Amino acid sequence: MWQRGAVALIAFIALAPDADAGQVEIGHQLARDHCSRCHVVEADNRFSGISSTPSFMMMVDHLDDWQDRFATFYARLPHPSVIFVDGIDPPTDQPPSVVPIELSLDDVEAILAYAKTLQTAE
Repeated sequence: MWQRGAVALIAFIALAPDADAGQVEIGHQLARDHCSRCHVVEADNRFSGISSTPSFMMMVDHLDDWQDRFATFYARLPHPSVIFVDGIDPPTDQPPSVVPIELSLDDVEAILAYAKTLQTAE
């Protein structure tokens, strides 16, 4: 069930129209609120996050599959232990070890829209 939900989300995001400024701003705020626990999510705050996790900027500029990675981040370790996406069953029924992050599919799409604005390399 978990993999089917991930495939459905990839298709949902791939078919979504280009983001508008409002969606990008929502994604930026969601990234600040939730993703910056571990990742540097904006150039203006390069000292946030955990040094062992890749920054959003590094991922979008240097990973060819970054859009897939962002679209399925909640299924990639260690995210499943703390992130829950509304409408997608978690991979385990074990309780999270930290305060969980709860997102909607629209939130995931908005974070991806924000990440797209960070890309500088072609």
